[in-house]
Amino acid sequence: MNTLKGIIFDLDGTLIHTSINFAVMKERMISFLEEKGIPEGCLTPKQTTVVIIATCEEILREEGRPQEEIDEVNRKLEEIMNLGELEAIQDVSEVNGVRDVLQELREAGYKLAVLTRSHHAYAVEALRRIGALDLFDVILGRGETPKPKPYREALEHTAMLLGLDPKEIIFLGDNHIDVSSAVNAEVPFIGVKTGRRGDLSWDGRFPEVLIESVADLPSYLRSLG
Repeated sequence: MNTLKGIIFDLDGTLIHTSINFAVMKERMISFLEEKGIPEGCLTPKQTTVVIIATCEEILREEGRPQEEIDEVNRKLEEIMNLGELEAIQDVSEVNGVRDVLQELREAGYKLAVLTRSHHAYAVEALRRIGALDLFDVILGRGETPKPKPYREALEHTAMLLGLDPKEIIFLGDNHIDVSSAVNAEVPFIGVKTGRRGDLSWDGRFPEVLIESVADLPSYLRSLG
């Protein structure tokens, strides 16, 4: 960790507590897609939003739908996700100690970024509400990386915007998608236990390094020497 220059954080469940109802969001997405002709049973709320969108695009292309129609469907799905996130913005709260830790890390010279699959406006407003917006060098939301988490391009692009090599960063998150993102990008990962689903957040894929919360990050980094 002697080469560590930047720290990238997931948002929901890592820096903030949120009440986004993802099940309802996905049900809205699936209902809309079935109205657009996606066969019933192809999509389920158990899938991630990324999988739902990718599956939808694949089916529409196989059916020979024009790109303009696919783009319009994706725009509507984006609106549905944005609505679900903004409906929950009033209930956003800081994971205990986060702002103080971010301030400490920034004063120590680390570059800081947020990489989330939520949309940018939601991320900015959530960070503003916990008083941490000014502590980040880069904030990236849905659609702002070449590919979303868990593809390697998400972390690689974030590192590039920080002016760093992926070997100079670590990534913190609260679920199995975050783990996969780090593994795919060959970036060290630190898991936190503040995810809304507890141990179930890892889907059986527990990270090698797991701390209670972001509040414990400075002491963990100091322990590495």
